[in-house]
Amino acid sequence: MTAQDITVVSAPLHIGFVLPSLAGGGAERVFLSLASSLLSRGYSIDLVLGRCQGPYRADLPDGLRLYYTRLWDSDRQLLRYCQERGIAVKGMTINPAAALDWLTLRRRKLGVALNPKHAVFAHLIARYLRQEQPQLLLSALPDADAAAVYALELTGRSIPHIIALHANIQVQYNAAQREMAKALYPRADQIVAVSLGAGRELQQWAGLPAEKIQTIYNPVSTAKLCALSQAEVTDPWFQDGQPPVILNIGRESPEKDHATLIAAFGLARQQRPLRLVIIGSLSPQYRRRLQAQAPDWGAAADLKFIDFDANPFRYLRRASVFALSSRGEALPMTLLEALACGVPVISTDTDFGPREILDNGRWGKLTPVGDAPALAAALLETLNGDHLPPDALQRRAADFSPERAADAYARLFATLAAKNHPAAIQLC
Repeated sequence: MTAQDITVVSAPLHIGFVLPSLAGGGAERVFLSLASSLLSRGYSIDLVLGRCQGPYRADLPDGLRLYYTRLWDSDRQLLRYCQERGIAVKGMTINPAAALDWLTLRRRKLGVALNPKHAVFAHLIARYLRQEQPQLLLSALPDADAAAVYALELTGRSIPHIIALHANIQVQYNAAQREMAKALYPRADQIVAVSLGAGRELQQWAGLPAEKIQTIYNPVSTAKLCALSQAEVTDPWFQDGQPPVILNIGRESPEKDHATLIAAFGLARQQRPLRLVIIGSLSPQYRRRLQAQAPDWGAAADLKFIDFDANPFRYLRRASVFALSSRGEALPMTLLEALACGVPVISTDTDFGPREILDNGRWGKLTPVGDAPALAAALLETLNGDHLPPDALQRRAADFSPERAADAYARLFATLAAKNHPAAIQLC
């Protein structure tokens, strides 16, 4: 039996989603989009958070149930938003001392130890599993993946567990996370890689069988993003008559390689008036380091940082080009979101991810990683009109629609549910 054989689910499935928090990253946004699509199909979706924190309040779909541990400080605005929207929230009390005792017993069995924070998170998930009894568990990001594996061990692994891999492990995971992944990922029932390249890398690196890994591209909603992009922008750099703006959206992390982007911007700015805007939660120290590089290129006055914004699409729509300078990506959501907003894109040609989205350069320019002159040349070519029209870019984004992602996940869920409870589905 394959996932393609499953056509009808006789009863809506009850699925637990597990995330470390609602921090401002692509994986969190993807999970909430997927939850919304599945809820609309009649699924019962719970969201279990290690920390009840994060800015993605407005992305929480109606009908979701949220679970978190009372041990940590919680985002009061997030809780208030849920209360006002009628989103069910349950704070669960966890004994941290019990988690530490349990961790000591478990670290030998699984070959890698969790730190106390992860152990408490695992106890939260285990308590949730016992109380709510979902039929499947889906986790994403290293902290949640590890805690979910330990929780299932603690409860006897009674339900299937799916790990959604949103990263280039070799570039985006640190040494401890790679050790954890190699030890614990084989224990998952299925791993969903967000790109073909990410799946191949994991298979080769961890020695996993090919059938254990499936690729499901992350979803992006063109209609939703276009609506959000209409929101007002008061920043004078984004008004009519101003120099073109190159936009980048990304967190503070070495693999984002903002230094190469600023160097490329400085080179391109020597040829024509330009501005560069970077949106994200960047520390003052990190910003100062990047600003210190800009004077070398005479570009400091035309570089601006904007704090994390839950609606960066209003800036995207008004940008002249979106540029991604990463050293490694699995499937960068910002690139998909720029296409959905009809904005020309340029990306470094990392091992995989951008190449799959842009179909080897068909939908946007690809430049070598760390090559500032090549990125500068691509910026100038794009600004001079060498790019596809907005409607073509949006058609490409439609290939990554929420409906396609939800269909693929629904088939996978049905397959795993059938293995656990064969009567739960009907076959062709």
